[in-house]
Amino acid sequence: MIVNSHNEWDQLEEVIVGDGFPSELPLLDYSFKLFFHENLWDGCPDGRDYEFGEQTIQKRHCEEHAEDLNKFCDLLQSLNVKVRRPKTPKRISKTKTPLWSSTNHPALNVRDMAMVVGDTIIESPPTCKYRYFENDYLHHLFLEYFKQGGKWIQAPKPIMTDHSFDLSGINEDNGKKYYIDVRQKEHYMDCGVEIMFDAANCVRMGSHILMNVSNENQELGAKWLQQAVGDKYKVITTPLTDSHIDSSFLPLRPGLAIVMKEPEYVRPRLPAELQSWDLVHIPTRNRTQSEKEAQGIKLASPRIELNVLSISPELIICHSQYETELNKVLAKYGITAMGTPFRHCEIFAGAHHCTTLDVRRKSKYENYFE
Repeated sequence: MIVNSHNEWDQLEEVIVGDGFPSELPLLDYSFKLFFHENLWDGCPDGRDYEFGEQTIQKRHCEEHAEDLNKFCDLLQSLNVKVRRPKTPKRISKTKTPLWSSTNHPALNVRDMAMVVGDTIIESPPTCKYRYFENDYLHHLFLEYFKQGGKWIQAPKPIMTDHSFDLSGINEDNGKKYYIDVRQKEHYMDCGVEIMFDAANCVRMGSHILMNVSNENQELGAKWLQQAVGDKYKVITTPLTDSHIDSSFLPLRPGLAIVMKEPEYVRPRLPAELQSWDLVHIPTRNRTQSEKEAQGIKLASPRIELNVLSISPELIICHSQYETELNKVLAKYGITAMGTPFRHCEIFAGAHHCTTLDVRRKSKYENYFE
């Protein structure tokens, strides 16, 4: 089958790798600041919604990131994995709906906005306005897969007024610390909290999908996803983090996961089905002086560098800075870690798992929890 992926670890055959990111940051609007509230630097956004282009990423960082993406693609191809890429926008432009305007950016972290469950591509509803049309850069691929027999569905897109967002995860102190104005403006189109979740809130484990749920938007998303996948799959939830689960819990094969916080923190928050799993934790590395002095917004924590991609149950691709340590820890499980450079993960909010969407693995539907 052209579309076939049931888990995060079986032999990878075809993958979409994201596009490079420009130096211009998206508008730092309400949705952006809510989503990234835990990682925005105290000294960067000062509370107002910046105009497009006022906040930028250093050009050198963008160029180095693009270089690393290309090296990553070369490595995947050397491992006999077919690599596909999104369309690249000719320019970064402003976009507008009847209710709001934002900017339209390339599809970099393609894991965030779509997932493959079995033979079906599922597009998730955007949680940030600047990502509203991001999957358009992947539609030529999705349409190709559909024509060849793959299934393709899309979650309802939210209208995204201020009242569409559940603010229960943002208390007053956090709102002040991270420069978020938590006041919600009234709008005649308000319909209350809407279905909003990223596909990266989920990891797939055969018959079960583990989904991070930390607010009402994501609760509605879990309900919609369960309806979409039907009785064949069971969506189980955890309040492990505020959004993307693959930077906190990432299964490497049945019974084994890499976790980015101490197992003592993670295990009590996991559902019953995962209580017996082995949890491997690697502490984050010490930063170099130049990394500490890097200027600009950082949209992810240092843990993002441990966001690995499984090529098979015996091989993972990881950040080159962690290759030695991961090989030491994973040797007893028969897993080899292959490192490749991935600079500026914190700036671009993703690493090897985030920037990929596995379309086809040599896998079949299995229940690992019976």
